[in-house]
Amino acid sequence: MDLVKPEEQGFSSKRLARINTVMQRYVDEQKLAGIVSLIARRGKVVHFEKFGMAELETEQPMAFDTIFRIYSMSKPITSVAVLLLLEEGQLRLTDPIANYIPAFKTTKVLDNTVGSGGRLVDPVRPITIHDLLTHTAGLSYGFEDHVYIDELYRKLWEKLDSDPTFTLADWIEALAQLPLAHQPGTRFRYSMATDVLGYLVQVVAGMPFADFLQQQIFAPLGMVDTSFYVPSEKIGRFATTYGPGEQGGLKVLDAPKTSQYIQPNKRHSGGGGLVSTTGDYLRFAQMLLNKGELDGVRLLGR
Repeated sequence: MDLVKPEEQGFSSKRLARINTVMQRYVDEQKLAGIVSLIARRGKVVHFEKFGMAELETEQPMAFDTIFRIYSMSKPITSVAVLLLLEEGQLRLTDPIANYIPAFKTTKVLDNTVGSGGRLVDPVRPITIHDLLTHTAGLSYGFEDHVYIDELYRKLWEKLDSDPTFTLADWIEALAQLPLAHQPGTRFRYSMATDVLGYLVQVVAGMPFADFLQQQIFAPLGMVDTSFYVPSEKIGRFATTYGPGEQGGLKVLDAPKTSQYIQPNKRHSGGGGLVSTTGDYLRFAQMLLNKGELDGVRLLGR
């Protein structure tokens, strides 16, 4: 990683130092346990700092190579995987997803019009790959309270969390049985669409989704710490996840020693299941900024 004087890239060292003050304040006020911050421009890093702890209980300091759960930052990686298959001619954006995942052939739509009684109707047109990439397919996530569709999604989440044998295929097959919140292509709704895309990659590529990402994205880009789980030799670098405590401060949400991320699983979530480091994700982001290429390796066309 090239770290240069900020002034060489048009930045002010004095002004960048303000970031350190604010980040440290977040730690001191117990809003966050620890932080790694990075700014790069034109392929050169001008700011790379660490603050606070990766684990408060053991006073383990945050490190530049600390491994984090990156949650929805998994989504751009999954979307790139789809684009790789697109460029190979193995699929088209206009293709119905049911062409590859037949369970979606019978998916219905919840009729939300006044007086409909919440009946289920047929989709006006099929869900396309483009709909999934743009979160306009009509799928949901289960985040909204007192919404019928999201109640169904929460029940699916409960099933996923209680059954470790549930595979990615099982998950998406079950998801296809739920009604859509709206007609495909008519509205934006943040959703499990990217998880469906992960399964699409698995089906089209004919290999586990995790293997495809490793072979086609992570290895070529040198993303050595990005995966769906943290192997035993790297657990010491895996950060604890904290959330707001009921009485103020922070409470543990997920600790490395008991985390579901310390062993391989069968349900690779393209929407939120990856772990990574700041350095690894910089390489992925720089590839995108370079219009598909990094260090002589081209993943995508411009």
